Amino acid sequence: MDWIEHIKSNENQALSEIYSSYRAPCLSWLKSTYKVDTEDGIEIFQLSVIILYDNITKGKLTELKGDIKTYLFAIAKNKARELQRKNAKEIRQGEFTVPLKSYIIDEEIEEKIQLESRIDSTYKALQILGDPCKSVLQLFYYKQLSMQAICDLMGYKNADTVKNQKYKCIKRLQSIYKEHKLQSHTLG
Repeated sequence: MDWIEHIKSNENQALSEIYSSYRAPCLSWLKSTYKVDTEDGIEIFQLSVIILYDNITKGKLTELKGDIKTYLFAIAKNKARELQRKNAKEIRQGEFTVPLKSYIIDEEIEEKIQLESRIDSTYKALQILGDPCKSVLQLFYYKQLSMQAICDLMGYKNADTVKNQKYKCIKRLQSIYKEHKLQSHTLG
């Protein structure tokens, strides 16, 4: 039978025949293969029939290479896998996104302690860095002055010189910061 033409010419009868012929076998197959319950199986089957119908009426499906059952079951298979992925994702989120309130508070305190430690380490590294680097970085990052303004204020040759100096200072600061962090870990 040419199901595509049958659906186009007499959709109600064709869909009724598909529904009555393939509902039970599809539900049985979904239960055994994908372990879906009856309610989900019925929903998957109905959605599969709707997708089949839409694909035919919208011209996406113009010729069946196999039989209608194979096409319908392939849609059901994709929908069952989609449901499994969704359920697996919800389970993972359910396990990990409902932490205890005290855990959240402890985590926030830990983050604040780590932030304070990083700020303290950066401040100490800036003190070790000394001038002119300390001044260049503070003027640029804290006071948010332009390269030209820093050039004028500190008497550099031009803004490019300040930019180059800033780059060198950042590299030195990173080196001091890493060294300071390493020393604080070995001492603590």
